[in-house]
Amino acid sequence: MRSSFKFILPLLFLIASGRTSSAQTANNTYEFTPGEKVIFEDDFSQDSVGAFPSRWHISSCNEYYAHDTSNRHLWKVESDSPGHSLLVMTNGSYLDPNIDQRFYLHDSFAVEFDFRFDSPNGGTELVFYPYENPNPCLKERIQVWSSGQLRRDVSSGSRLDKALGKYPAPFIKGAWHHFAMAYKKGAADFYIDSSHVASLADCGFSPYGVSIGSHNPVSYKHFRVTTGANSYDFTKILSGSTLVTHAINFEVNKYDINAEGLAFLTQLGQFLRANPFLKLEIDGHTDSDGDADANMKLSQERADAVKRQLESVGIDGSRLIPIGYGLTKPKVPNATPEGKAENRRVEFVKQ
Repeated sequence: MRSSFKFILPLLFLIASGRTSSAQTANNTYEFTPGEKVIFEDDFSQDSVGAFPSRWHISSCNEYYAHDTSNRHLWKVESDSPGHSLLVMTNGSYLDPNIDQRFYLHDSFAVEFDFRFDSPNGGTELVFYPYENPNPCLKERIQVWSSGQLRRDVSSGSRLDKALGKYPAPFIKGAWHHFAMAYKKGAADFYIDSSHVASLADCGFSPYGVSIGSHNPVSYKHFRVTTGANSYDFTKILSGSTLVTHAINFEVNKYDINAEGLAFLTQLGQFLRANPFLKLEIDGHTDSDGDADANMKLSQERADAVKRQLESVGIDGSRLIPIGYGLTKPKVPNATPEGKAENRRVEFVKQ
């Protein structure tokens, strides 16, 4: 779809129903939580610079691009320190993640990625396929314009153009941003960076898969899909169960806590204040990439960073024991990017 306006982040939903979902502009409270299980993770670090991204394929809706392989240069991996980024350069084209199961999204899931616009006229799109009508060429868009406005534009048989919310400031060419959405039983929340931009109380569809697309040059990195309940049950710590979170993500070789991690630790801090006699061991874990000694040091620094953040929200440091385990305690084999993502984690254990 072409527009005379400049837009920045169209997020596409495919739905069979023409129902109008109720929407509201959300406040700035950041409460995004990913799902419990990582089912797809790609930072493009496994791909050669200039190559087509190996863990993606051209969407079946884009038959022209799928059959004309000369156009594959429109999607390529480019160098980005410290990792890599996917650059999508074609107007109205889509890529699907290589996930074995066709129906891999459920009642609760989350999608996250970092994006950077490499032209003042760029836009990125996220497409969801509905159970009701699995036609990858029907489109419904959630759009973020250069002004920061988030809008819904339905083009799946009925027309709807409705404002949903607004990002606090206009986007700047070349700056990285983090997008996250959480879906739960028909409702969806949208976040950009640390802002809760909008909510849909009724999306009107149940998705089973996802694609990504672009308009003009856009770079992506750290694309992740998680499924399962996007909420936290802190009470299980009281019974001795280990609490595992993938909300606390770290950049490569860094220990700065991301926005999701800060939101998670704020919630955990509230729980700890309500249970003043509870002490926790904070376990930092890494995947198998890199030197074992360096990973051990890094995991300790990350556990220490978590402790400092909990102290900053009023938790006595004597109740917190940070320990780095490096790569010594994997949950699953480190054979796939998803396995490595499961192993890069922070755990909380009652003492």
